[in-house]
Amino acid sequence: MKILIIGDLHGSKPNISFKDFDAIVAPGDFCLDKGIREIYSISYQEFLKDPNNYREWWEICGKKKAKKLILDSVKAGRRTLEFLNSFGVLVFVVPGNWDWTYSGKERWDFLNKDFFKEYLIKGLKNIINLDGRAFKFGEFTFVGYGKSNGPELYKYRNYDGIMEKKEIEKNKKDYSRLLKKYNKLFRKIKSKRPIIFLSHNVPYNTSLDKITNKESLRYGYHYGSLISREMILKHKPLVSIGGHMHEHFGKCKLGRTTVINSGFGPKVNTFLEISDEKIKKLKFFRGK
Repeated sequence: MKILIIGDLHGSKPNISFKDFDAIVAPGDFCLDKGIREIYSISYQEFLKDPNNYREWWEICGKKKAKKLILDSVKAGRRTLEFLNSFGVLVFVVPGNWDWTYSGKERWDFLNKDFFKEYLIKGLKNIINLDGRAFKFGEFTFVGYGKSNGPELYKYRNYDGIMEKKEIEKNKKDYSRLLKKYNKLFRKIKSKRPIIFLSHNVPYNTSLDKITNKESLRYGYHYGSLISREMILKHKPLVSIGGHMHEHFGKCKLGRTTVINSGFGPKVNTFLEISDEKIKKLKFFRGK
């Protein structure tokens, strides 16, 4: 099987550098972040100073402006997904943390919808949302885990010193439930097909997840996914494909698994060919 891997696009259409492929894999963050990221950074700075007294990003810029920014973001994401859908092959995706998936618990009701399912991928017949599910294709089983924007346990984000004990305990319980959910998903896969694991974020504590951007508020931290790491070490997929960490574009090994960070922006593509349960070709391309 020949797979074209696309990195975090944030509203851009990718420049496709390879022609012959059987499927496309894209680990999320299809929506535009322009105009929002800078405001969100202010909100996050306030959160780190006092988690009990900070403004949401949409409170900083106002709901009117925030609504326009969100609608511009999802429209750009939709255009990106329509473009990927147009190639006529299956496109395996998971939502990223910028793809506007909410669970109905937000203080601003406009956000209490899943834009990803209700708008971004709706009606696109070649787009396969793998989030929380397994899907057999060819001789492989694809498994997906979306949305993660960092280590799921707060202590790995160094939040222990700033958040209340009850929030820390709730976070531990939430993590335990998530871990059980994905262990159950992997155990349900009965066939001996090789597994391709698609995770929005790369696994925690590898060469692919350390924040090297000195302007980042989390500079120097490993900020990959603990769930992704646990699934790789326990269930040993042949390949794990992720993104999110924009500083990195390449591969590493974690246990038996080849881990790929698909990179950031429209100029990066990765070509993966697998045959007889072995990686035959893995090529990283960065355009000018």
